[in-house]
Amino acid sequence: MTLLSGQLSCYKGSGRTKKIPASKEELTLLKREVAKRVFAKEFEACRELEKSARQASELADSKSPNLLISPLGLILNRVFVVGVLTELDSIGTQNEMWKARIVDPTGAFTVYAGQYQPDASIFFSMVRVPIFIALTGKARIYEPEPGSVFISIRAEEANVVDEEIRNRWVVDTAEQSVDRLEAFSEALEVGYRGEALREYLLERGVSEEFAEGISIALERERFPREFARQLRASIREGLKALDFEAEGTAEAADQKEFVLELLREMGGNKGVDYAAFVDSAVAKGVPEEVVEEVVRSLLAGGQCYEPRIGIIRLVG
Repeated sequence: MTLLSGQLSCYKGSGRTKKIPASKEELTLLKREVAKRVFAKEFEACRELEKSARQASELADSKSPNLLISPLGLILNRVFVVGVLTELDSIGTQNEMWKARIVDPTGAFTVYAGQYQPDASIFFSMVRVPIFIALTGKARIYEPEPGSVFISIRAEEANVVDEEIRNRWVVDTAEQSVDRLEAFSEALEVGYRGEALREYLLERGVSEEFAEGISIALERERFPREFARQLRASIREGLKALDFEAEGTAEAADQKEFVLELLREMGGNKGVDYAAFVDSAVAKGVPEEVVEEVVRSLLAGGQCYEPRIGIIRLVG
């Protein structure tokens, strides 16, 4: 069992986690294109999957939607994400258009909603940051010039959720990501490529779509091992930030609670100058490295964010 698998097993065994029910939008899309759970770090690394690259008959259909593929071979069209809405801007002129930023433990999603996404646009016109939200949307890629790629989500439905729902999404997404990482790592080690690799993966119980995706990804990716390593590290740190591991010493837990309470006292819900906050905590006897570690944990866990450089603000 890998370290990541052990983290997930410990948390799931505690009885604190449940599968997130599919959203209404997900249920509507099941017969077309499933909205897949994916962390921001993997999503941001996706690139367009050309129809000519597909071999499986259901993927090669000329009427199939435009798809993206991640460095691990995940093929997607729609996604279901849950995180902290930290930025929201109205960028429209004649037709209202919203741009949002949703943060998960590994990074951030860029989201757009306009006149052709009325439900999502109404939601963004009424909601206020920061807040936990769940969102379903279609993956988009824009490449204005070679080497310059922008990945975003065109929102379809969004709803306010609580921290517990976000944590459940993190567990589900981490579990699926670890499964993909293990299958991908096995594909790297076995040494097969092309059709031979597809057949091997199918025999190992990998879905036809993912087997196809891994085969394509290994032909395209220059540094597949490095991305897999980075993603594992991001997931591991995200789980730690959400307290999915044992806390360690009682002293460390007390220090973390003290730092969090101090942030609240200094007006963390409105925003606090980070340098001033660190100085205040150190003056009260908390080592600077402990303060920095707690703040990193809060940022990764979505409990606080930086509305601008040098300012930290608590969520909720």
